[in-house]
Amino acid sequence: MPKLMSLRTDAASALGESLEAFQPSADRSTLLMEGESIVLSLHLIATATLLVDGNAQGFFLNLCRMAENWRRLILLLRSRELVPPSVRRTAPLLAALAAGHFQLADALAVTAATPHQQDDYEDEYLWACILQAFARQAPPVTGMLEPLLDRLEAVGTEEYAPLCGIARALLARDASRFARNFEAARLEYQSFAEKRARAFDTAVTGFAPHRFLWLEGLALLRLSERAGIAPEDTDFQFCPPLARLPMTVLYLNDWVIPGTALG
Repeated sequence: MPKLMSLRTDAASALGESLEAFQPSADRSTLLMEGESIVLSLHLIATATLLVDGNAQGFFLNLCRMAENWRRLILLLRSRELVPPSVRRTAPLLAALAAGHFQLADALAVTAATPHQQDDYEDEYLWACILQAFARQAPPVTGMLEPLLDRLEAVGTEEYAPLCGIARALLARDASRFARNFEAARLEYQSFAEKRARAFDTAVTGFAPHRFLWLEGLALLRLSERAGIAPEDTDFQFCPPLARLPMTVLYLNDWVIPGTALG
């Protein structure tokens, strides 16, 4: 994958520059722009590390770096009494879940929780809140999630039907229901990825991490493992077996934005 290799080189350069130039005193829009750039660079590096190098542990480390940088950015914004980013920016949370780093996912879910913002689409906001609930280390309370799922099914588009089915399967620990809805969601993602790949206006850099890997799918599979209902099939398109190995390397909170506390 020569293009992905080239994009990784560019992403590594951009990441180093972003971390070096990061100014915690910048205005909110600048901080969000820089934070999103760092997350995208790490997402690209993670994807290439897996698909080009076949290095699962390096993949997991870079996913954790995505999540930890975003967590620290939110803490910085809150410490300055600035509005935190919308919860609909789920990639960092999905990254922690996909790595199987549930402690980090829990910490980010707690930090990122925020009320509905003016520019949030209701379906995106509801699904993000549902993901946050599943990311917590304590099992989600069915009574708390059912109203969110009912509302999402009422206002969401067809793409949310299998995702709601997955959420209900996780709550009920229903393996067959999970497998059935996961495959439906995977096919939806396949259609999305193929359409984006053919579209002439698709941004190459922004789309590259999503072309061959389904981060949300990997996160949902980790949640199914934790619930004890993981599908027997281990070879899903966009969710390769290599990306589903256990994370055995220790993440040491490296490659993070400067001037931010652990919280």
